[in-house]
Amino acid sequence: MMNKTLSCALLLTASCSTFAAPNTLTEKQIAQTVDRVIAPLLKQQSIPGMAVAVIYQGKPYYFTYGKADISQNLPVTKETLFELGSVSKTFTGVLGGDIVARGEIKLSDPAIKYWPELTGKQWKDINLLHLATYTAGGLPLQVPDDVTSPASLLHFYQTWQPQWAPGTTRLYANSSIGLFGALAVKPSGLSFEEAMTERVFQPLNLSHTWIKVPASEERNYAWGYRDGKAVHVSPGMLDSEAYGVKSTITDMASWMQANMQPDQVGDKTLRQGIELAQSRYWRVGNMYQGLGWEMLNWPVEAKTIVDGSDNKVALAPQKAVAIDPPAPVVKASWVHKTGSTGGFGTYVAFIPEQQLGIVMLANKSYPNPERVKAGYTILEALQ
Repeated sequence: MMNKTLSCALLLTASCSTFAAPNTLTEKQIAQTVDRVIAPLLKQQSIPGMAVAVIYQGKPYYFTYGKADISQNLPVTKETLFELGSVSKTFTGVLGGDIVARGEIKLSDPAIKYWPELTGKQWKDINLLHLATYTAGGLPLQVPDDVTSPASLLHFYQTWQPQWAPGTTRLYANSSIGLFGALAVKPSGLSFEEAMTERVFQPLNLSHTWIKVPASEERNYAWGYRDGKAVHVSPGMLDSEAYGVKSTITDMASWMQANMQPDQVGDKTLRQGIELAQSRYWRVGNMYQGLGWEMLNWPVEAKTIVDGSDNKVALAPQKAVAIDPPAPVVKASWVHKTGSTGGFGTYVAFIPEQQLGIVMLANKSYPNPERVKAGYTILEALQ
């Protein structure tokens, strides 16, 4: 749980400030709050570098720590590109929502409508929503390493056999939402990367967010660190759709703000896509599954979120209870997503009702519960 003393002390200091409105923290006080949590975290988890953005009262504040490249002694800056890992799924979810809003697909459409070669009888009752929300019946976490071509990808899905009926059990899987992303773009005639760039990145002015980092941006691409070695994510089938986005802390703050305030997004189908991504399709314990995003009712105890983020829970099969019709955006929510690659660890969390949120981008993968604790501690102190 939080350091209540810290929270109260900060709020009292702010309310006594000559320059700040009651209960409004200054930029210096926000920086102190972040530093008190992040500095020990970097040390405890041996994280080489991190960029943090806080949205406080609707405004972004940025903080950078450590090294983006140890061997070259390059510091993390606001321009540093980090691998987002599974936070990429929030982009896939929003793009999918945009495609629904354009009328190109329906979430209730069967998967085989967009991939007729899926002739296995196990696919008869699996729809796009099942793929987008990990409820198809037990698709595995990863696409196997030996699947390296469209033919071997088809063979993998044709020979997979479900453990549960569609829509009964959630089992988190790149092979599930990755396939959703690949199928959802088919009616547009665009590649996944083209659709994401044209329909999400560009309308939101995310000019330093990429699936494939261009040569002109390579100098800003941080190295991730695993067992002391510098690494970048390896290519794989459906990587773009499941874990392939790279971004800067400033773009990620903009991304969080767009998701926090979809009514401020000018593009109509994108706005609807953001709202569809935060809709609640299934209840899984205390958590509600959206398209990419995961939500809990706010207020919520730190322990509930932290325990739910542990891989022993997050990657385990859990009963999914359908919400029919799906519940629209609930502003009193803790909306969040973790993400990892071999050398990077990411966390995004926000509370729309309070216009409060945090992005933490690190060039080392470290345990999800530690990220959630840190994010919760900072946001609780800023309330």
